[in-house]
Amino acid sequence: MPRPLRRLVLASGFALLLLFGLYVNLYQDGNYQSLRASLLPLAKGSYGGSVTQPDSASAPEDLGPLGSIDTDITVPTDTATPTTLETMAKPTAPAPTVTIRQGTYVGTTLLASTRYPKAVEAFRGVPYGQDTGGENRFRPPKPVPPSTETFDALAFGPVCPSDGVLGKGVGEDCLNLNVYRPAGLVNREGYAKEGNGTQKARLPVVVYIHGGGFNVGRGIERNMASFVAWAEAPIVAVNFNYRVGALGFLPSAVTAREGLLNLGLRDQQLLLEWVRDNIEAFGGDPGNVTIMGLSAGAHSVGHHIMHYARSSSPAPFHKAILESGATTARAVFYPTHPRHLVQFREFLIAAGADGIPESQIFSHLRTLPLETIVTASKAVWDKYVEHVTWPFQPVIDGPNPLANSSHTQPDPIIPTLPITSWLNGSHLHIPILTGYNTNEGTMFIPPKADTSSDFRSFFQSLIPSMTEADLDRLEALYPDPLTSPADNNPYKSVPRGMGRQWARLDAAYSHYAYICPVLQTAHFMSKNSSKKDRVYVYRYAATSTWGTANHVDEVPAVVYDMNVLRGKPGLEQVAKAMHGMWARFVASPVGDPNPNPTSTFDSDSDSASGEGNGRSKKAAAVEWPVFLSPFSDDGPTWSASPADRRNRRVADGSGSGSGSIMVFGEGNNEREPGKLIKNRGIPAQVQELSEFEKEACRFWWERVWLSQGLGNAHRTAKL
Repeated sequence: MPRPLRRLVLASGFALLLLFGLYVNLYQDGNYQSLRASLLPLAKGSYGGSVTQPDSASAPEDLGPLGSIDTDITVPTDTATPTTLETMAKPTAPAPTVTIRQGTYVGTTLLASTRYPKAVEAFRGVPYGQDTGGENRFRPPKPVPPSTETFDALAFGPVCPSDGVLGKGVGEDCLNLNVYRPAGLVNREGYAKEGNGTQKARLPVVVYIHGGGFNVGRGIERNMASFVAWAEAPIVAVNFNYRVGALGFLPSAVTAREGLLNLGLRDQQLLLEWVRDNIEAFGGDPGNVTIMGLSAGAHSVGHHIMHYARSSSPAPFHKAILESGATTARAVFYPTHPRHLVQFREFLIAAGADGIPESQIFSHLRTLPLETIVTASKAVWDKYVEHVTWPFQPVIDGPNPLANSSHTQPDPIIPTLPITSWLNGSHLHIPILTGYNTNEGTMFIPPKADTSSDFRSFFQSLIPSMTEADLDRLEALYPDPLTSPADNNPYKSVPRGMGRQWARLDAAYSHYAYICPVLQTAHFMSKNSSKKDRVYVYRYAATSTWGTANHVDEVPAVVYDMNVLRGKPGLEQVAKAMHGMWARFVASPVGDPNPNPTSTFDSDSDSASGEGNGRSKKAAAVEWPVFLSPFSDDGPTWSASPADRRNRRVADGSGSGSGSIMVFGEGNNEREPGKLIKNRGIPAQVQELSEFEKEACRFWWERVWLSQGLGNAHRTAKL
């Protein structure tokens, strides 16, 4: 297949995988088996080969790793309303109504069902910002003006344009949100019933920030109605859209001079301010807000944790959940990094705006049809997606000490290199829950990589500042299954149809892009943690496609999505443990995820060991220990110190072991296709980081400078 066509197929498939995963609604996993089997391979590039489709033994079982949205309608639009019996309120049920400064909103009720054990009230498509089209395009978001009108909040609002997809339900008037709360609990004044029946309580709030590589995605990718319905304690949940792709993240020197960097992150901050100012009317407590993000959403959460430590305004959140993401994940460059400058020029060429004087570029772009902007954005995305050198990313919007002239935005969101902020302690000290999946890289690595040269060239392209010595050490850290073919080589076995470097690339890229940045966040946040501001770390291990625990696989368990869990008793127990801990972290004022000591879940340790005899026994719920870093407090070697670890345990007084994490779903393979024996695995257990994980993270942490600033370790390490 010609390379341009392969890039087109790859990029389109990556977006389709994410977007179609949002719409698994009425049906069980099996109903979408053949459809997802055709979509998932398109999310994977082939490094020097053709796009590969898994054989039947490794074909995916369910359409979307992201699970399903909150209703049974298939496509959210700006006019569609729920029409199925499961989602419509009874005609006699009073419609939930809320009045805020910008108007009165009439929502709907999602009835209790096999999906939701409790009814949930939903307010959909509520705007939190003005239309971002026309003269507002490529500008910071503006709040919604006051109004005394009444609006229907029955249907989802338009989503922000991404990946070249336009049509009904997609547009620039996309800054809208959805609010979910338990039905019948909150009165018109925004108070919830307390235990004695009085209406004086406010409910904990969780705000979800979606992922999608900052180029695709939408708020409804996470079913927050399900999250609310299954929570032990009542909570209020919010998800929302923000600008992505070139419309939200178009870094360049010109953009910096205009003060227009990181617009998508500014959308997120406007949303958080909206929640602070309005959530009381929905029954939420603005003094107990948790922000939760997945992948790019978790990267965003990390940036907000750093931003509000420097901001003159108090942080509009108090706890954070970061799934498979961190502020040091992948690359965070200056807008003048050569990669961004080249991609900006390519965007202008694709939009027919090359040659426009710099002072007129953005005024010209505001006059172009939306289709032109979105098509140009997709063209650049398609070119770079294969090598994971993605365009349209957040950048450092503070001053560049290495530049002859400095252009900084007012109140920069990422004022300096994230690693510098960590080292300087410039971050909020709040409770966090963070973690990763065992095989984060499988969705992104080239499936046909077969030789050591393929392995090496992938990282040379991804991180150009790596030296030959760096690459030699990298190859030694992850031994080549071709030159070190011992039976104990962890990368020897690969799924049928994949190149022989596949498992090796997965391990290395997973550590670089996700696992080690997550652990770096946990390290620095735990460095000054107290009994009030604690850190909890997890690993999700239940396998699915390719026999691996892939990026975003944890989502159905986190939200307790019965569309995916139904018929998988072991995975449902994983969800009982996982969703329960997420929801308790949100509900607890101090972010404590641990259950009541009397709680139990089903455990099948025999099945986890491979016997698969189906026996089930009750086990006491496992206590999630506070994470205490096994690494030294500062670089550059990040060495582990047994004495330091001992002192931390004594000082903390919790009795927790250093480097202890919660592992969910070890041994569970119920979503893995082609397995005759379905093992339930272990819902939750405590493990310590392995010596290899610590060694791998020391390697990547010592080179974090290569993916920040200007990507030059020797110049930026002193900043």
